[in-house]
Amino acid sequence: MSRLPLLLSIPHGGSMLPREYAPRFALSAAELFHESDPWTREIFAMGEAVQGRIEAEVAKAVVDLNCDPGLVPPKAPSGAIKQFTAFGRPIWTDDGFPTSEEMDRLLDRYHRPYHDVLNRTSNRGGVRLAIDCHSVYAYGPPGAPDAEQARPLFILGNLGDEKGEGQAATAPAPLLMLLAELLEKEFVDLEPLPGTVKVAVNAPVVSNYTLRRHGKGRNPWLQLSLNRAVYLKNPGDVTNVPDSDREGISNLRRRLFSVMCDLSDRIDEFIK
Repeated sequence: MSRLPLLLSIPHGGSMLPREYAPRFALSAAELFHESDPWTREIFAMGEAVQGRIEAEVAKAVVDLNCDPGLVPPKAPSGAIKQFTAFGRPIWTDDGFPTSEEMDRLLDRYHRPYHDVLNRTSNRGGVRLAIDCHSVYAYGPPGAPDAEQARPLFILGNLGDEKGEGQAATAPAPLLMLLAELLEKEFVDLEPLPGTVKVAVNAPVVSNYTLRRHGKGRNPWLQLSLNRAVYLKNPGDVTNVPDSDREGISNLRRRLFSVMCDLSDRIDEFIK
């Protein structure tokens, strides 16, 4: 079987703390787990079946690879280097927040190399479409525009409007709609959370540095985010690290791969 013409980027699945910063890190194991995109590296482990798969090892709480590296504290408390979690918990000890020089070193070590690799890989001849892979909290966390509101099970983004259209769009709207249709079909057995839908496009609004940086290059880019309710048994409990559900993760990966295969079979209809 030939590889699918896809590049998968998984920027928030890592949990690694640089050794020299670990004593200054204030989050518990559970907070670190939930502040990342838990298990996305395992869910999207399709490396041998796609043209490219790039994943981060560093924890999102240390360096957010999907934020503009020019946005750091104090100008941007929730930028590429963060002061607080999505729930307002301090990430660093009182005297442990990185200095400006340390922030530069963290960005040089993790952020810039990740995007350099993305740029090179996305321009390979066999890649036709790049997908930035994420997960989201089941309900909007405090401070989010959709705080305490249920979120769709699957959120697709291309920086366009709710139809995937607009000058900023980084992937053709019809391609986004096809992916939405394929997800609806494959996951027909899943019920959306009350008051929301199964698949949404650019809603909640997708703000994605990776798409903004790479999405106007040789190949289109889109974002695929999974609601954690799809694969965590109790997604509202952010105080514990759940047991790994290997069978459930494997099943979800298989179903998503089926969607990727169907999408790839029709990709020439939308990307010339």
